[in-house]
Amino acid sequence: MNTYERIDSLWRKVKDPAASDAEKEAAAKMARRLMGQDQRHKKRTPKEKKFVKGMYIKPPNSDAPPWVLFGVNIKRAELLDWLTDQSDSWINAQVCQSKTGGWYVEVNQWDDGPIIEEDD
Repeated sequence: MNTYERIDSLWRKVKDPAASDAEKEAAAKMARRLMGQDQRHKKRTPKEKKFVKGMYIKPPNSDAPPWVLFGVNIKRAELLDWLTDQSDSWINAQVCQSKTGGWYVEVNQWDDGPIIEEDD
C-alpha cells in the first residue's frame, strides 16, 4: 500500500460510524502526520500553467436555472489550432477561478513531472 492509499484508508476510518472516538482520533492524527511527511519530503517541480486556448468560461446569465454553473464559449479556430498542437490523445482540463474572480480553463498537469526529494 502506498502513502496515498494509506492516507485515504485512514480518512475512511475517521468517517466510519462504527469506529470509536479514540480510533477516529488516532486515524486522523496518523493521516495528518503522513500528509505532513509527504509534503515536507516531496516537492513537485514547478510547472508553468498551460491554458486551453479557445475555450472561455463565463458566469451563467442571470436568467439561467440554478443547475447551470457556468457558460462555455468556444472560439473554434483558436481551439482547433491549440488541439492540433497537443500530442496526447487525452487532455485533462479543469475550470479554475482566478484571484480576481474570473474563470479559466487550465490543463490539469497534477501527475506530470518528476518528484524531487528534499534534504531535511
